[in-house]
Amino acid sequence: MTNNHVLVKKLVLVLGLLFISPMLLALEQFTDTFSETVLCENRDGYSETIYLEGTYRVQMQYIEAGDHVTSFFNIYWKANGLGLDNNAEYVMRGKWMEVIQENPPYIFIWNDHFQLIGKGQAENFNTYFKVKIVINANGDPIIEFIDANECESVSD
Repeated sequence: MTNNHVLVKKLVLVLGLLFISPMLLALEQFTDTFSETVLCENRDGYSETIYLEGTYRVQMQYIEAGDHVTSFFNIYWKANGLGLDNNAEYVMRGKWMEVIQENPPYIFIWNDHFQLIGKGQAENFNTYFKVKIVINANGDPIIEFIDANECESVSD
């Protein structure tokens, strides 16, 4: 049997399994522009105002398998930045992710992380938030702040 026949058989099998599987998958994505000003405290204790301008790509995914529903939401950031106080240049990259389980036990996970990378002698900064919320069978929320830091200066 040739490789093409094996590939076709595997593809037909996968498509057949997806057809009989009780799963619904929806995906939506788009890209847009943004501009924002952030305030970061540098190593010397002074605040640096940084103007950012760039694009973000949004990807939303919704999966339903039987009575189990989960939503995924991702944003990917890219930008150039300018320090308004010292004219330092920055490149920003980051990702924001949410995962939501929409049936008991309800689970919400939020993970936001971006880096400002300074060009030349400019400092680097990290921002990140990681939060998990679970609503148990009794309806009680359990909130876990896994990690959080806003615009932390990163050592060389």
